[in-house]
Amino acid sequence: MRELQFIVTEGMGWLEVVTGSMFSGKSEELIKRLRRSKYARQKVVAFKHASDIRYDDSKLASHSNSFIEGIPVNSVEEMKKIFFEKYSDAQVIGIDEVQFFGAEVVKFCEDLADMGKRVIVAGLDKDFKGEPFKPMDELLARAEYVDKFQAICAVCGNPATVSQRLIDGEPAYYDDLIVLVGATEAYEPRCRKCHRIKHRDDNMGNLYFIVGTGTEIGKTHVTLKLIEGDLKNKKNVMALKPIETGAELFGESLEGSDTKKYADLLEKNVKEINTYFFKNPMSPHIAAELDGKQIFIDKIKKKIDQEIKKNEILYVEGAGGLLVPYNNRYTYLDLLIDYRKKSEVIVVANNSLGTINHTLLTIETLKRNDIMIKGIIFNNKDNNIDKVLLRDNIETIEKLSGIKILKEMKYDGGLDEL
Repeated sequence: MRELQFIVTEGMGWLEVVTGSMFSGKSEELIKRLRRSKYARQKVVAFKHASDIRYDDSKLASHSNSFIEGIPVNSVEEMKKIFFEKYSDAQVIGIDEVQFFGAEVVKFCEDLADMGKRVIVAGLDKDFKGEPFKPMDELLARAEYVDKFQAICAVCGNPATVSQRLIDGEPAYYDDLIVLVGATEAYEPRCRKCHRIKHRDDNMGNLYFIVGTGTEIGKTHVTLKLIEGDLKNKKNVMALKPIETGAELFGESLEGSDTKKYADLLEKNVKEINTYFFKNPMSPHIAAELDGKQIFIDKIKKKIDQEIKKNEILYVEGAGGLLVPYNNRYTYLDLLIDYRKKSEVIVVANNSLGTINHTLLTIETLKRNDIMIKGIIFNNKDNNIDKVLLRDNIETIEKLSGIKILKEMKYDGGLDEL
């Protein structure tokens, strides 16, 4: 805690506010200040909302397991009654999760400060939507002393200022309840870029772009397995392979092509899955040129926009890696950038020698372009049996990238949760 920037005279009271997102250390800081007051032989009393029983029924607790004795109450009226009956001689009053107490807590804090008390409150400055969490906004305006803490974004590692609410692992809707007491099972810290809120009237499902760290590493194989899991869970799921090359290798029926595999699994026509299928097995820009055709990006986007409104989950698999050109000025990366506020990326990495470099380069490119990464799936395409190599690849990439490892896949068909 920094030194107060004013002269404290005898009998003077004031209000301190400790705020920030979840997991930013607010409660820990409040507990630390209350402990220091106790060490100074001051009389201290601390309150918490009775609904917050995440770590202890009565004690104030932080996510890092710091505790201090507290009094659980359900309302400001109950807090006032207990204070004036038993603790009116307290010099320091702490209130944790102050945002749960409503507008009435502002006057109570002001009254205590006017009585010459040191009042320290901790709470969220923003709700899960990223909007001011009342009454914290008024407390911030009235406080003599404010500290705003930041967490670490669970997605990209940047400073986090918003609490992301998750329901079954997916972002909550804008009109969901504001107050929901929870910890890691319901929330994670996010930065401005990675924070997501869904709107029911948008009628949009979850959009995932499949990005490989190179070509021929099994993006389709991985995505098919993800779709199979979604179908078993009764999800309304769809996949698009907007561009595929090498039609001459598959024949008129396109049997064996990525597009045909998706179509068969989803019981769709290949034209519902694919927008452009060129003859030569080359990069899309040159394959289109050799066929005397042009790739229209708006046509691809129109298909994505249509399907995301009809399905709970939409997977879009690119042709090759991130920087594969679709025409002279537009790459697969550019498509991701256009959808970065509406989508997440699943990176598919071949678990083999050399994957550390390829995967980290892919992740770095995505991060530099503010693209949200849901996680990495490692695909043992070559059925490598070197357990030391396989495990080190995963551990090293997770450590250096800070990105969540979603699954490890055996190419013979198994899909293992890590």
